[in-house]
Amino acid sequence: MSAITSITPQKDTKSARIAASIEEMILSKKFVAGEELPSQRELIDTFGASSRSIREALKQLEAKGLLEVSQGKKAKVKSNNLDQFVESLSTTIIKNHSSNRKLILDLVQVRTTLCVSAAREYSRMPDRSATSRELRKIAQNMVSILPAIMSRDNEAFEKFMTLEARFHRALIRSNNNPVLNAIYDNLVPLLESNIKSFKYSYHELQKRSREYGYVADALQNGQTDLVVALVLVTLSTTRQKVEEKFRGEDY
Repeated sequence: MSAITSITPQKDTKSARIAASIEEMILSKKFVAGEELPSQRELIDTFGASSRSIREALKQLEAKGLLEVSQGKKAKVKSNNLDQFVESLSTTIIKNHSSNRKLILDLVQVRTTLCVSAAREYSRMPDRSATSRELRKIAQNMVSILPAIMSRDNEAFEKFMTLEARFHRALIRSNNNPVLNAIYDNLVPLLESNIKSFKYSYHELQKRSREYGYVADALQNGQTDLVVALVLVTLSTTRQKVEEKFRGEDY
């Protein structure tokens, strides 16, 4: 089942299960954009379902932008990704927030949830060397610019924040899940732009860069519990900074 269900929960109905199965086939490109699905009669036989369940499943996928459904015709695959759906969902989430503080805190939670999930899954993969090396290199680059930050070089601070964002993005992409990537790419840039306005001491940044190095090492060693704990520690600081920046603002 697609990871999108984690933010758009559905009842566990027959039509929802059918929709999830067809969605997985579309996202894995067993059916490509422009290709027709089997007829409703064939889908009924395949899933052992009623015509109503099949129609409801197709409507759910049409709402996500994956299918084009026309009466009397076979459903046609419109897209092999959920980018349009996620972008629309992201816009709705942002518009419905009552305050900047609530929005940014929720975005922190989104990043935390995705990064913890990605770290947990990646730490269990047999071949972890490539991404682990990439993350270690990013952490080392963060350490290398600390002296410039200590000299109050604003450009160095911007670079540090960019590297930190790159670390999280590399971690998310390590699972090769296009749905998680789309969620992250649509929601997190707003958080990252706000993070750059937070105030950090030199020692806080020094500690963060060390922690990211520990994350890379723990991932390489397959230490799942330690990885999760370290990711939570690195991201808890961001939440504290949000609270400091928006102190006094109501939800």
